[in-house]
Amino acid sequence: MDSIVGLTGKLRRTLRHHGLAGTGYVILLKVLGHQRWLNVLRCHYLEEAGPAFLQPPPGYAGSFLSPREVAEFTRDPEASMAEEFAGYALAKGDKCYGFVHDGSLIAYGWYASTPTRVTRDLRLQFGRDYIYMYKAYTHESHRGKRLYPSGVMLALKHYRAAGYKGMLLYVDANNLDSLKSCARMGFRVFGTVWIATIFGRQLVFVSPGCERFGLRVEALSGRPRIFSTRLQAPWP
Repeated sequence: MDSIVGLTGKLRRTLRHHGLAGTGYVILLKVLGHQRWLNVLRCHYLEEAGPAFLQPPPGYAGSFLSPREVAEFTRDPEASMAEEFAGYALAKGDKCYGFVHDGSLIAYGWYASTPTRVTRDLRLQFGRDYIYMYKAYTHESHRGKRLYPSGVMLALKHYRAAGYKGMLLYVDANNLDSLKSCARMGFRVFGTVWIATIFGRQLVFVSPGCERFGLRVEALSGRPRIFSTRLQAPWP
């Protein structure tokens, strides 16, 4: 009964914030098996930092964290940063841009310039002219203060000054809140990735729009089959 009540409440919230079309879209993805045997990723890009988000909220200041700082914050369960993950990210040269408040890491995002794992079996490839943003986090007690867009824009400003064309990221297709947030920041959708798990094997389809950004998904083992196709998708 509790699960039914929770599901009903979630549907009502989705309907209130995203309308009938958005709610129907989420239900359709659920029926198709999204996040069970199918994952649909909407790929975004941004090439200019929006000035409206370049000023952090009052009382907050962001910066790129040193490896030592990252290591310290992995010991804080409130930071939600696993030591194994942080070690992997730092070893490949990724950087973490975060906000520290009263000695605690309360919001951050990771930025990569090299191919990056999206699962233990799959790795995301992308053009060398772009930075890939992933693993964003904001502590629940600091949400609603625009720390996420501020961090993204300040990081983008830094990487643009370093010579990169822009930033890439993906959002799960059923995460309407994040999709809306990306749209507000000025991100534009350029493609879609479908990852289907069938009889223990992963099939990956990449839409044509991804080619411009060199975005593709490759296997880290012999199990997944990867397709980069001219698939006629309902999205770019």
